[in-house]
Amino acid sequence: MAMDKIFPHHHNYEPVPKTEGHGDGVSTVSHGSRRRHSIQQFLKRNLTAITISGLLLVLVLLVLAVIAAITIEPFRQVLVVKLSSSSSTINGGRQCFSTNRHTTLSCGNSTAEATELGCSYDPLSACWLHKDCPHDYAEDFATFNDGKPFQYYYDHEAQHPMKDYTEVGNNQQGYYFTVTREHLVHCLYLLRRGHDVYKRGDRVDTMLADVGHVNHCANFLADYLRRPDPYLDALGTQGQTNCFMSCS
Repeated sequence: MAMDKIFPHHHNYEPVPKTEGHGDGVSTVSHGSRRRHSIQQFLKRNLTAITISGLLLVLVLLVLAVIAAITIEPFRQVLVVKLSSSSSTINGGRQCFSTNRHTTLSCGNSTAEATELGCSYDPLSACWLHKDCPHDYAEDFATFNDGKPFQYYYDHEAQHPMKDYTEVGNNQQGYYFTVTREHLVHCLYLLRRGHDVYKRGDRVDTMLADVGHVNHCANFLADYLRRPDPYLDALGTQGQTNCFMSCS
């Protein structure tokens, strides 16, 4: 007898999926599968809300980090250092910045504007400077020349002198001529002003904050100290050898 007569039709039967059975023999879906399905459905329904909540959390953490950077001392000092490296002038005028994060004190761009803003001419820096900016050693500089101001001139030939610092400060031609000793003394006392201002954490004007000017003064002093001078080469200094310092 032919096989196709015994089995007239062929069927492909798929295996029955395995299920967890109960005592009564009824098959049910596992609890784990139902839990995963529920979680997936929850995530699909609330995806937008979850995304927004995550972004808000990141924003809150950023705000807290900024607040900590401003209020906690080590971070605040880092910010101050970064801020102090910004431009030293505003619209071409000399400014006074503060290491304590006070407002900037400007003297504008003209003598009239400077006077209106509460500034006066500072002989040591040869600039107009706000009254609340440090004026350390201005008097020492002004009286260094045997108690008298240095002499300033309108011309290189020294034919047209200026009578005092008021005239120097109000000089509209924008420059003056004077002796080299004045320049050396300017550098000497300006370096001292910079040290004292930094030490007490006071306001720093743009000339003190200018590293280029500090280097100029140091090099200018060194250049003249290298010049031959019998007095400088004579024995006149007694040093100390048993000196022990600390660094913090």
